[in-house]
Amino acid sequence: MKVKHSKYKNTGILFELLTRQLTSDTIAGNTPKSLSFLKKHFNSKTELLKEYKIYHTLVTQKYNKDSQATMLIDTLLEAHGKLNKSQLRREKYNLIKEIKDTYNVNDFFKAKITDYKIMASIFNLLENKKATALSIVNSKVTLLEHITEKQLKVKKDVVLENFSKQDSDTRLLTYKVILEKFNNKYSGLEENQKTLLKEYVNSVTNSPSLKSYINQEIKTVKKDLSRYSKKVKDKAVAIKLNETKGMIKPLCKKSSVNDDNVINLLNYYELINELKTIHE
Repeated sequence: MKVKHSKYKNTGILFELLTRQLTSDTIAGNTPKSLSFLKKHFNSKTELLKEYKIYHTLVTQKYNKDSQATMLIDTLLEAHGKLNKSQLRREKYNLIKEIKDTYNVNDFFKAKITDYKIMASIFNLLENKKATALSIVNSKVTLLEHITEKQLKVKKDVVLENFSKQDSDTRLLTYKVILEKFNNKYSGLEENQKTLLKEYVNSVTNSPSLKSYINQEIKTVKKDLSRYSKKVKDKAVAIKLNETKGMIKPLCKKSSVNDDNVINLLNYYELINELKTIHE
């Protein structure tokens, strides 16, 4: 049974989308207003941070026994009941208003959400005043199954595990440092390459908008290759350019975008940018 809920009011989703927007803004070279939103609305003085920690714990905490998972859910539900609801509503309203004033709200909320079903189930238990008894039971079952899933035998990455245990301020600072290093390393990227990476980070791999964007860019790349193949004087190079153009295929409806698709397009951009430098 699918849980109906609003992304706009789901604190876990709001936090995830803001951190994605931070990555997107930084790659695009824009002033990351999302960082100021995170610092302003998710700090030690806000009820939003307290609520986000409840979401985060329910998404990340794992137990082997149902009894432990049930105790965790009940304890966090009780903790949520003690939050200042009027202050929480006011903080969430102000955050959503700032997001709407700053970003195209349709683009901001269109991305596929990691653990969407889990986030929706948490919202249903914590915030959905119209939730039916059956939907509450279904949400609890979903969370129990999520929390008690068998751990993979593959050893966890120690760095990622330690990162996930840090408080939100520390994780945001770490995130910012990583992004700054990324920008320093890839400062030589052309605008079309940066835009592609921004779309990739912001939309996630199975977003229809990302597939549409890549297919549109593929058309542009093929047109550019046709144009430059007529400008080059070396016939062998012109033949290779036409062969390359013929190899580039748009993504079909049933396929999902993967890393190879993005890397290939980045390489095609590199070729186009090189041709542009030589012939323009």
